[in-house]
Amino acid sequence: MSEKFVKDIFFGILFIVLEVLFFQHLSLFGTTVDPLIFFLLWLVPKYERSRLVIIAAILGLIQDAFFDLWGIMMFSKTLLVFIVFNFIKRRSDNQLLLWQIFLFVFGAALIHNIIFMALSSFFTAYATSFYPFLSIVGGAFYTSTVGVLIYIFRVR
Repeated sequence: MSEKFVKDIFFGILFIVLEVLFFQHLSLFGTTVDPLIFFLLWLVPKYERSRLVIIAAILGLIQDAFFDLWGIMMFSKTLLVFIVFNFIKRRSDNQLLLWQIFLFVFGAALIHNIIFMALSSFFTAYATSFYPFLSIVGGAFYTSTVGVLIYIFRVR
């Protein structure tokens, strides 16, 4: 394992701890931010697909352990990275505008939330509100908004 790989796993764990300690308490209309989504999107230009899928699986399993979901987050994150990898990798050379970054994160969070809701309703492991549309779209919007804010403070 390279130093960069271990460092990115460490930062991923930091994002998960940040979600557990901070973002879970900032619920907006029953939706919360999943900062691990935009961290994984940020790693796409740095790794090839197989290595990034392994990182997503490791971090998803750690996130499952914190939220007692055992496998649902891991599968959702791994499938998300597998689906959006080529799309983001092709566009990673260009400097994107803020609204483009928002749309990338929104689309990825939407895909993740759909996979997560489908799996959790199939296994009935995660009790959601009466409004799954709000959980899916609202969570994606909230995640992408926070992702753009973190991008602004990270880059500038």
